[in-house]
Amino acid sequence: MSLLCALLPAAGEEQEPAPRAAQQAAWAPESGKPLRSPQQLRSRDGVLRVDLDARRETIGVSGSPLEAQPFNGKLVGPTLRVRPGDRLEVTIRNGTSERTNIHYHGLHVKPTGISDNVFRVFEPASTAQSVVQLPRDHSPGTYWYHVHLHGLTDEQVMGGMSGLLIVEGLQELLPRRLRGIRERQLAVRDAQHAGAAIVMDDAAIAPNEPTTRLVNGLLLPELDLRSGETQLWRIANIGADLFYDVELTGHRMHVIAEDGSPVWRVRGRRHLLLPPGKRYDVLVQGGRPGRHAFRTREYDEGFQLLPTTRLADVTVRGPASRRRAAIPRRLPTPAKPITDRPVRRKREFTFTFDFTGGFKALINGKQFDPHETSVTPRLGSVEQWTLRNPSNEDHPFHIHVNDFQVMSVNGKPYRANGLQDVVVIPKNGGEVVIRNPFDDFTGHYVFHCHILGHEDAGMMKTVEVLRKGQRPTPPPAGHAMLHPTAG
Repeated sequence: MSLLCALLPAAGEEQEPAPRAAQQAAWAPESGKPLRSPQQLRSRDGVLRVDLDARRETIGVSGSPLEAQPFNGKLVGPTLRVRPGDRLEVTIRNGTSERTNIHYHGLHVKPTGISDNVFRVFEPASTAQSVVQLPRDHSPGTYWYHVHLHGLTDEQVMGGMSGLLIVEGLQELLPRRLRGIRERQLAVRDAQHAGAAIVMDDAAIAPNEPTTRLVNGLLLPELDLRSGETQLWRIANIGADLFYDVELTGHRMHVIAEDGSPVWRVRGRRHLLLPPGKRYDVLVQGGRPGRHAFRTREYDEGFQLLPTTRLADVTVRGPASRRRAAIPRRLPTPAKPITDRPVRRKREFTFTFDFTGGFKALINGKQFDPHETSVTPRLGSVEQWTLRNPSNEDHPFHIHVNDFQVMSVNGKPYRANGLQDVVVIPKNGGEVVIRNPFDDFTGHYVFHCHILGHEDAGMMKTVEVLRKGQRPTPPPAGHAMLHPTAG
């Protein structure tokens, strides 16, 4: 069976939160709390020093105790705020009984040593250091961090080991009248639970079991804005497996950055699809006074029809205003289309399942092998990859370190609005063509399906970016994890 976990049990009509008496025993999350952002940690003098403490413990989640395995005692870890050129110094204290590690999703940084190196292993009851140097020209926007140890990623992210990471400077690209507007962080994720504990056993995370969708760790929180007011919303899917197709009823969301990359043209959208790992920075302007729903729409991921579900209630306060700041049509972003550069090589990757002898998720017919380097592009080159999906589930493709440009979807030219690091490969024979630039950094990193149950089951491969004349090498030996079903 598929490992897409924690799907809601019914499709069709919008699902209201279950009454408290109907919740599973002990965890009774309270709805209607004010939306609060996670703890904010900001760099000073070019450095951000952070302690992330992970352990299994009972914490308060939306007003009720729940056993989880989070960073720093919160289901959504602290938001790390840095600027281009800053150094991020993280101390990870692994107080769990499992191995783990850390990944800074979307950052264009060195993938080797103690930087964004997912081949590292942090043993139980140990302390590890991670130091990440951001380039001075790093793109501003919303990123996130999460654990990434193959075989345990799904259950550890489900348990709470993830949080937001913001590279400052996005508002500085806006017209002066929009600088300093109110910012909202909306980190969406779900909690599949049994009794008073989040399910943190990969074998027990089941697609047909109920789940509770949360925003910043809160059930159906409330927020407000004035009619005519413009706010910056940073919307991020930091969960393990679920898709979100979000909308704010009666409003448009004007996208100014996608996956941490400022867009080439600002476009208004009625709804935005966020597969696992996806982020959008959007401008929202208060419309008609009254209560509106921030919700995820019905979405056919393939394995099951995900129903419409309210995520937060938004009150627009009046009186109605026609005085709104003009939304910019373009941003002064330095990012350039990759289509201007020659393609050095073309490759094809097919994402499939194998159910013989247990569930396996494959790329080009093979499960992930941590000792194998699969792709060896040259530093400074651009490659064109065709991604195919004959399976019956959508697969969100993600590659570390370098953003890509989408060229076509299902054979139709795609009008890219910027670079991105997550794209959905449509189910049932879908095909996406992307162009990858391999710039600035050499070394090993990975690409994979960001449904983390699929990644753990083998839907991942290793890239090694090589300098001219350099020969390929096996991935770092420290990564000894193999999924139990791997041969």
